[in-house]
Amino acid sequence: MIRLANDRLTIEIAPLGAELQSVTDAKGRDWLWNGAPAIWAGRSPLLFPVIGKHPNGKVLIDGLRYPIKSHGVARTSLFQVTAQDNTSCTLRLTDNAETRQAYPFAFALDMTYRVDGVALTLTARIANTGTTPMPFCFGYHPAFLWPLPGVDGLPHRIRLGNGASPGHLRLGADGQRAPESHPSVFIDGVLTLDHALFVQDALIIAEGAGGHAWYGADDLPGVAVDFPDMPHLGIWTKPNGPFICIEPWHGLPSPSDPDEPLDRRIGVILLAPGATTELPMTLSFGVPWRG
Repeated sequence: MIRLANDRLTIEIAPLGAELQSVTDAKGRDWLWNGAPAIWAGRSPLLFPVIGKHPNGKVLIDGLRYPIKSHGVARTSLFQVTAQDNTSCTLRLTDNAETRQAYPFAFALDMTYRVDGVALTLTARIANTGTTPMPFCFGYHPAFLWPLPGVDGLPHRIRLGNGASPGHLRLGADGQRAPESHPSVFIDGVLTLDHALFVQDALIIAEGAGGHAWYGADDLPGVAVDFPDMPHLGIWTKPNGPFICIEPWHGLPSPSDPDEPLDRRIGVILLAPGATTELPMTLSFGVPWRG
């Protein structure tokens, strides 16, 4: 386990999946879900190079179908630490025989974690180290406690910084993205959380989420989520789960059509040979809603 700390936050990261494991503040409060396997073993998995499940568990790339797990290869792969000090670290995953069975591209995925005050910034740097254009999606999947520490019994809300009330998509019974658009569950940018919202799985905001959100109870410290370069947002929990996932994505889950190739996916990034791109997310803990 990798440990980073300053006088405000202590975080732990597992080399498996380069996955955030805990975020503890100076008062000893852990803001992140604990990954209890009986409910949901994830805590903050990284989604690469796909988001969600594919028809028959296979993704179509260049006319061939490759068996791929839900959310791709990163979350179940061992990353190597390439840099570390007291408040930051970088972990790297490169393609190997196992990843190429599911995703036939040469790549390097560097995940940097940096603590600064009450803020934790995660930056994914994806490089195409091969000789052909590389299509991929990428997503963050942090799970925060619901209710937050010390806030039992109060309504929890997600607020969008742009004040918008975007509609949403859903997943079908097969776990793939359904085509129908649904009316917004936000009112002037505010979503009051209720477990009934997730009976049909995740809320998928395909456009209009903006790049800033806040989660918490009114007039109390919460969690700010900044995702300036991620155009999509997933919101999810298990049925009656004690956590809520606020998930900035670049790309959407697969539709139920098995013949949609990855390079035609909504939000897919097509990275040229030798090119790199960076996708940051900053989480600020114990902060009030500022609009």
